[in-house]
Amino acid sequence: MDIHEQLQSDLKQAMRSGDKLRVEVIRSARAALQNAQIEAARQKYAAQAREIESRLADDAEARDAALAAIAADYHTPLVPADQIAVITKEIKRRRDAAEMYHKASQAERAAAEEAEARILEQYLPQQLTGDELRPQIADLIAELGLRSPADMGKLMPVLMERFQGRAEGRLLSQVARELLTQVQQNN
Repeated sequence: MDIHEQLQSDLKQAMRSGDKLRVEVIRSARAALQNAQIEAARQKYAAQAREIESRLADDAEARDAALAAIAADYHTPLVPADQIAVITKEIKRRRDAAEMYHKASQAERAAAEEAEARILEQYLPQQLTGDELRPQIADLIAELGLRSPADMGKLMPVLMERFQGRAEGRLLSQVARELLTQVQQNN
């Protein structure tokens, strides 16, 4: 069952049980997924239109016919990786809001944002811990021949791609910085 289907099922359960917070969070997540689905369809349509316009620039009649033949399919579901990315973004948005509320001494609002983030975390694959990430990141640092924290710019894009949906960017950055500092001190 993909994330969208799980959200639909859990929404029904939350409504039956009267869990208002869960209902609100699930509806918000479903809306975010739907918005991402619509945006993906728009981008696909725009790419097709640009390709047709460049390919048939000299033949206005053929270009117009080809453009009329394409349509944006807003009902094409997102692939699981894109669904994970949307949910991860929603979690990050809530954590950032909680952090801002903590700084503004609004603990109650921060706790509410953190509670919403915890609900959404249930829809992600099991996240890797710092201890699980350390050996994998250390191997990657050695493989890429990186030597200091100044190399974070080279390392982070690789880490974000490799661990997408399985580890938070903050944790990846923290572990990578620690390991790069150790490498620098050992040299």
